[in-house]
Amino acid sequence: MLRRHRFTIAATGLALTIALMITFAPSASARSSEHTCPSGGTPAPGSTINKLEVDGFCQIQNVTVTGGIQVDPTPASASDANTLVVDASHIDGGVVVGTGSSFWVGANFFTIELTHNSSTINGGIRLIGSGPFDVVADATIRGGVSAEGPNLFGLWLCGSNLEGNLSLTSLATGAAFVGDPGEDTFANGDCAGNAIHGSIALTDSNFILPFNGESNEIEGNTVTGSVRVDHSTAETYGNTISGSFLCSNGAIIQPAPPGDPSGTTNAVDGANTCF
Repeated sequence: MLRRHRFTIAATGLALTIALMITFAPSASARSSEHTCPSGGTPAPGSTINKLEVDGFCQIQNVTVTGGIQVDPTPASASDANTLVVDASHIDGGVVVGTGSSFWVGANFFTIELTHNSSTINGGIRLIGSGPFDVVADATIRGGVSAEGPNLFGLWLCGSNLEGNLSLTSLATGAAFVGDPGEDTFANGDCAGNAIHGSIALTDSNFILPFNGESNEIEGNTVTGSVRVDHSTAETYGNTISGSFLCSNGAIIQPAPPGDPSGTTNAVDGANTCF
């Protein structure tokens, strides 16, 4: 079985693990106010807070956030990326991740394993030039997901239910993997396809992975809207698309590697200008 992406995730995760020598200071009790993590302590499991600001490495589990999360941009001079790791938590108000920072949901940052614990994010996710890389797995997201600007290593959206549109724009130094079933992406599993109750737009994103010559992947998803690949490069197979599959401005649909579990076709109800 191919291991095309696990090496990249594991190697990068190890480097960040070594760099981030952080002592966690759990908060003593549940809160209902604004909180800064880790400088103000890590919210305790079972706690409820209003707004959460992340100014370093912050890991929350079984926490309710009622007023949204802001992951501060990481200064160019910093050696450590601001990183938020979320597991089995409920977030209202959405998540915004600043430039150079990282966001993980449903995956263990240190072991690169899926936790298989679900989280809910109401209000959507916005990744603004984020990096080193972002993982969203086994989540219910209401409000859409957008990633814009350079993404150092990539975005993995796996096994999630998205109620809204997915917009990927100008991923100049990394690639997006929107489902990649059947591949050993994580130490204990694959990047399962997603249920997307909206449309997917991939725009101005042509980064080619140097170790295997592949680019963005949109595979194994069920999409109620359309999929548009605009001036971008992607493998797009194994999807069930209720709307149209549209390619424009020199878009390139890469051939599937031999034996790719996602196959070489899509089920498209509307127009198909890509094949």
